[in-house]
Amino acid sequence: MKLYRVALLLLPVLLFACGKKGPSEPEAPPPPKFNISTVNVTLADGSDGIQFFAKPDKDVRLVRVDITNPLGNKTSFNAGGEIFVKDQLIELQAPGTAYIRVSGTWTFEFVGNLEPNGDNFTVKQTVNVSAKVGQ
Repeated sequence: MKLYRVALLLLPVLLFACGKKGPSEPEAPPPPKFNISTVNVTLADGSDGIQFFAKPDKDVRLVRVDITNPLGNKTSFNAGGEIFVKDQLIELQAPGTAYIRVSGTWTFEFVGNLEPNGDNFTVKQTVNVSAKVGQ
């Protein structure tokens, strides 16, 4: 009789453990990576400036890019939800403008959606800028 009671106690546990699992959700694709490049420019007042450009490794709809310079100053570049295809060059400043060149690590936080499926992404990347132009 004891064996019968033990079997009755273990039966629900076995049934639960062997039960079918529901369909798992498909894995989200990995977020895009951005190849960031720089161009040294001279600002209107004669000081050193810098422009940033990025190329995505996937098709993206870019909402904004939050740019933090080495001094901790943050600027948001509004990309306006524009679609950029893989390897398309993206200017990270308004046309005809540039940032004041500050040496150190610049941080870029890209916010947008993968195309065509719409998966959201936030990607942080950094670029080191040297103190001297041409280095």
